[in-house]
Amino acid sequence: MVHIVKEYDERKNEFLDTAMGLFMTQGYEQTSVAAIIQAVGVSKGAFYHYFKTKEDLLDQLSARATDQAMVAIHSILQDPALSAIERLNAIFTTTNAYKAENRDLVMTLLQVFYSDTNLILRYRLLEHNLQVLSPVIAEILHQGNAQGSMSVDYPEETAVFILRIGASLVEGIAKQLPLDPEDTEGVAGVLRHLNMYNQAVERIIGAEPGSLGLVDESIIRVVTGQS
Repeated sequence: MVHIVKEYDERKNEFLDTAMGLFMTQGYEQTSVAAIIQAVGVSKGAFYHYFKTKEDLLDQLSARATDQAMVAIHSILQDPALSAIERLNAIFTTTNAYKAENRDLVMTLLQVFYSDTNLILRYRLLEHNLQVLSPVIAEILHQGNAQGSMSVDYPEETAVFILRIGASLVEGIAKQLPLDPEDTEGVAGVLRHLNMYNQAVERIIGAEPGSLGLVDESIIRVVTGQS
């Protein structure tokens, strides 16, 4: 029984990995179920054994991506010694460090992910992220209220708002990529926008100015190719 479950999961992940590769190179709308089946090298029936439609595959792909992101921050959420401010900073630090360690992959994904051909893919991933991450951020905001380091009247709604404006900011930055490492003004512009987001979040949640470190300039410079 264990062996069968393993084969099922492996085949399903093969479909998801293959589909993501095709979405990245061809765009979601331009990728057909037939193309995915051909790339995996299985029968049509095998595809529909795992997914009802291409949209169902996209939903499961989005859910997997969000679950992987949650694994990275699980230890942060489980650490009772961290204050609300420390927990929020740690989540962003972990995310930024991953981007620096995987710079080439992140740069490629940003440019392709935010292309016009992947609008639906982008929307689905954002919605899945909101469903999973907004309760996490809301819990931190409740903790901050209790500790007196934050002042948020509507934690749940504020969590969604913070994530949405963050996603909008990233989309704007992605449209400027790739940046020339010699384009110091372009990189400085990216940093200004990110620091603006940091300050805006501080004000939205009523945190002390300078208490949040959502932007690590050294890591951003690595991602943009300046160091």
